Amino acid sequence: MTFTPTQKELFNKNIEALSNILLKESLKEIKSSKFELILGKDNLDINLKDTSIKNNGGGYNENLLYQDPIKELQTMLNTYNDKYLLYPVLYFYGFGNGVLFKALLQNKNHQHIVVFEKDIEIIWIMFHILDFSHELQNARLIVLNTNKLEIQDYNELCSFKPFFQFSR
Repeated sequence: MTFTPTQKELFNKNIEALSNILLKESLKEIKSSKFELILGKDNLDINLKDTSIKNNGGGYNENLLYQDPIKELQTMLNTYNDKYLLYPVLYFYGFGNGVLFKALLQNKNHQHIVVFEKDIEIIWIMFHILDFSHELQNARLIVLNTNKLEIQDYNELCSFKPFFQFSR
C-alpha cells in the first residue's frame, strides 16, 4: 500500500501523539499490510478489505471490515447515543476505521475511549487516513495492542478513576 506524502505526515503526527511507546514502535515497524484501503465518495465511507481471506460468494463479503460503513456507523452512533450518552469511559474491542471514535468524542461526556486491538495493521492504515493526534495527546483515545498487553497495563487502567467504574 502506497501513501501520499500528506498521509505519511498525518501518520507521523498521530504517532508522535501516541503515549503507548510499545505500540508506537510496533506501528513504525510496519511496512505493508494485508488490508486494502477502500475509500468511497463520502468522507465517512472508509473500509478495509482483508486480502488474505478469499471471498466465497453468496452476497456477504467476509473479507470486508464493513458491509456498509456509513449505515453501520449510523447504527452504532444511535446505539451509543441512546444507551451510553453520559458515560465518561467507553471500551471497544477493535479499532475499525476509527470514524466512530471521532464521532463519539464530539460528546464532551465521553472523557475517554479505550480501544483494544489485536491487528495493529488496521491502526497503521487509519493513522494515515484520519487525524487522531488531538484525541491521543489528551488521552481521550487510548489504543492498546492486545498482543503486547501485560498485567501491569490492566492494573494501571483499573487503578484510575473513572476507568474501573465503567469497565463492565
